[in-house]
Amino acid sequence: MLISCVQSINGSQDPDKNSTVEVSLLDNQQMPLVALFDTTKLNQVLKDFIIKTVEEASDQRIPIIKTSVIEDIGYETGQIHERPAFTASLKTDIYPQPSQTIIFDQVWLNVGNAYNSITGVFTVPRNGLYFVSGTFMSAAGMNLHCHLIKNNQVIFGLFGHDYSPGTLHSAMLLKKGEKIYIKHDNKAGETMLGRHYSMFSAYLINEQ
Repeated sequence: MLISCVQSINGSQDPDKNSTVEVSLLDNQQMPLVALFDTTKLNQVLKDFIIKTVEEASDQRIPIIKTSVIEDIGYETGQIHERPAFTASLKTDIYPQPSQTIIFDQVWLNVGNAYNSITGVFTVPRNGLYFVSGTFMSAAGMNLHCHLIKNNQVIFGLFGHDYSPGTLHSAMLLKKGEKIYIKHDNKAGETMLGRHYSMFSAYLINEQ
């Protein structure tokens, strides 16, 4: 028995006309047995399959592309990729006690909510290079001594006298969970000018 296949397609290009494939099933002793298969819907089936495949591939790739873009720019509102940053100032004049942590109670910006306006402490949310700054102004005829503290360790000292401010501008490598804040020195009888003349801020420059 000899089994062979021979394809013959209707030459008409009219989509409304049927298209068939002729397949020889048996050709023995000049007595052919032929089966005809209708291929009219073959193109549509292939088209539907290709569209479905492309859509599935797109659905898989779009979230990957979105994630890549967000990681590149480092910011998306409400997501963990926000670049941590805060700025807070002092509303009213205060007379800090020796070694008192200064609480900057007017929060202007707190992306990532890493600054605590109740304790005055910024808890580092991610490892990285941060820029930390502050201006701490003394009252008329008064001195003001403060320090930047990291994890209970003195990092920088600041001094102001008679409306002259102590200022802080520093790039710092910080690790997740570390705490930075401003603490008054151990001196008594000093005043820090509020009314938003004294402020404290930090933001992430680059994640490490």
